[in-house]
This record gives sequence, C-alpha cells and structure tokens, in this order.
Amino acid sequence: MLFTAMGFLVFVGISLVVLRIFYGERTDHAVFVPPTPFAKPRLQTNDAADLARLQAEQRGRLAGYAWVDREKGIAAIPIEEAMKRVVARGADAYAPIDSNTSAQQPAGAGGGQSP
Repeated sequence: MLFTAMGFLVFVGISLVVLRIFYGERTDHAVFVPPTPFAKPRLQTNDAADLARLQAEQRGRLAGYAWVDREKGIAAIPIEEAMKRVVARGADAYAPIDSNTSAQQPAGAGGGQSP
C-alpha cells in the first residue's frame, strides 16, 4: 500500500513537471487578455425635443393618408374621417366591411396629405 501511494505521488509529480515544460514551450504569448471596455452608452441628450418629434410624427400619421399595403388595397385614412365613417354606419358600425368598398382607392391615397 505504501509503495502504491508513493508510486502514485511520483507519477503525479512527473506529470506536473512534464505538463509545465510542455505548456512553457507551446505558450509563447500571454494567456491573460485584459478585457476591452464596452462602448459608452448612447444617451438621450435632449429628451424634450425627442418627445416633441415623436409626437409630431405620430400626429402626422394619424392625420394623413398612406398606403398600408398597396397590393391588397389597404390604406390608412385620417382618424377624424375614420371616426366620421364609423358614426355614419350607425348600428352597423362594427359589421364586416363589404369587399367591394375595401377595394376602392381612398380619396387622397396617392401618398399626400389630406386638404
């Protein structure tokens, strides 16, 4: 038992020496690479102007005509006009829209703003 333990320790010691020599010959550069710093965060510098720009863009989308899907004939109309059309339908306001009317081109749908 004693010889087995001594033999094992000698084997481990020789293995460590061989691995150290092998590692020293194979590794000719530094193993530790210092971490590179992250890029600085892009902060919002003028939040009031950004909010005003966003709200103006959203108001423009709500008040204008635009194509949603030109091939399918789906267009966005100003919200005021959409509300008038819903009110004009009365009790059938939420009934399915007739397919013949959905294929019609909306007034001013050429990409411009409503008058």
